Amino acid sequence: MIDEKSKTSRFIVLFLLGNFLFSYPVMTLFNTKVVFLGIPIFFFFMFSAWLVLIGLVIICAESNPQIHLDKSKSTEDRIDP
Repeated sequence: MIDEKSKTSRFIVLFLLGNFLFSYPVMTLFNTKVVFLGIPIFFFFMFSAWLVLIGLVIICAESNPQIHLDKSKSTEDRIDP
């Protein structure tokens, strides 16, 4: 599957995505008096972005990195009868 370096890279990308979504310029785009499903669009954006980020972190954290073994070492260490 993915190795530990790739998993770390995914967490860094999620951190940068969170910083982008909750930065001042992006949040001011949604600071209007528009209402969506009875909720102001600003709060709907904040909580939905937060929920998506938590879901992505859970998906990234639950994926198990596969350990790659060098087959040449494993066959040399084995003793044949």
